[in-house]
Amino acid sequence: MSQLLLRLTVTSTVYCLSDMSSPWGFRVAARPSPAFHLLTAGTAWLEVDCDPEGVRLQAGDLVVLPRGDGHQLRDRKGSRVVWLDDILAGTPPVNGRLKHGGDGERAELICGGFVIDQLTGRPLLEALPQVIHLRGHEGRAPEWLSGLIRMISVEMASSGPGTEAVVSRLTDALLAQALRAHLLAAGRADSSPVGDTQVARALRLIRDRPEERWSVPKLAAAVGLSRSAFAERFRSATGETPMQNLTRYRLSQAANYLLNSDAAVGEIARRTGYDSDASISKAFRRRYGISPGAYRKTAGKDAMAG
Repeated sequence: MSQLLLRLTVTSTVYCLSDMSSPWGFRVAARPSPAFHLLTAGTAWLEVDCDPEGVRLQAGDLVVLPRGDGHQLRDRKGSRVVWLDDILAGTPPVNGRLKHGGDGERAELICGGFVIDQLTGRPLLEALPQVIHLRGHEGRAPEWLSGLIRMISVEMASSGPGTEAVVSRLTDALLAQALRAHLLAAGRADSSPVGDTQVARALRLIRDRPEERWSVPKLAAAVGLSRSAFAERFRSATGETPMQNLTRYRLSQAANYLLNSDAAVGEIARRTGYDSDASISKAFRRRYGISPGAYRKTAGKDAMAG
């Protein structure tokens, strides 16, 4: 993970300060790059596609959606939601600040998206959960985050020469720090971000032995659950089926081997649970849109250029 984090490069950032007054709500379409929202005042309700429960946000909270899943934010459940692109078209931000909503309680957000190098950044992002939620304390963001936000705000307000470049570097640091904080927290929690102990055991089995011929019944038996109970609890805890999680992890590991080793594609297939060059190439292309050989060649050129 540390090596992958070093390879994560932000090439540009979309960034906006948002003043929202109740009732308010906006929806963001799914995109292939990470998105983030920092709530600096008030409260909000985050709902992410495939997760009907939602997350309540307090002032000082930061959420990062590593894979840019579609989502919506609003002051409370039931409030009308409008596509963010429609809001921006109807009331463009002034000096980087967007105002929207009614006449009720106010919330302030810093919202943005990162454009990253997909080849070098994707293996890390694919290994992360759907949502990273870093909680503030008593309405304040963590000190490292507060410092970054202050610097970003100063640059945004100045609009001087080089502002865009400086903001891009600062938001690069914002993403790296957020991911590092999440990884450290996950490490302290026995390397699993989920609270279900038996699901966490299954995740460790997948990560420790991706080459195993895992099936849902086999994983369920390994953690002492029936097939149906295991499948239901796994989806509830991770937002994925066991096989979806297994495939995603195997291919992220394959991408890592391609970037950081000289192992042949056939050897990588064996290490990650695939029968042959052909089977891993088919799965890799379906997920990443590129063959393993082309991925290795392109990523190698990018590394030399960097």
